[in-house]
Amino acid sequence: MRILSLACVATAAALLTACTATTRNSGACEQLMRSKLAETSSDTLRVTHRGAAIHGSRVVVEGTIEHLVVAPAVAASAALVASAPVVASAPLIGSAALAASAAPAASAPRAASDVKVGSKPAAPKKISTSAAAECMFHGEALDSFRWLAPAKLVAPVPQAASAAS
Repeated sequence: MRILSLACVATAAALLTACTATTRNSGACEQLMRSKLAETSSDTLRVTHRGAAIHGSRVVVEGTIEHLVVAPAVAASAALVASAPVVASAPLIGSAALAASAAPAASAPRAASDVKVGSKPAAPKKISTSAAAECMFHGEALDSFRWLAPAKLVAPVPQAASAAS
């Protein structure tokens, strides 16, 4: 009876250790995925699934990368306002004052009419792209990290490795 009890306790301890390693490795892989994405862009990562296999030695994290895109009309009006001429407020003397005061007055209404004051800017659109990363661990030590998706983050496979496969 004692041997059976000790075997049950040992098995439970081994399973608990494997579960905590799996959880830690999954969390570590997710954090690594977030930091790698932050190095390349300011987009937002939303994790939808974390899966671990072989006692946590292989972890795959899946989710979406959300990118905000500004509508073209908003971008165009912002560019127009940025390119509008700035009139200096320094005092001018004599006939130069008359010529200078006529020129900005003629161009000011035109620039102002191009930008619609009070119009509501279009809301930025959110584009979601599928993302996945794989982490390989030896115990709780990270062996490798690689992107599985999106294609722009996936590192190309070296020719020698693809020929050997």
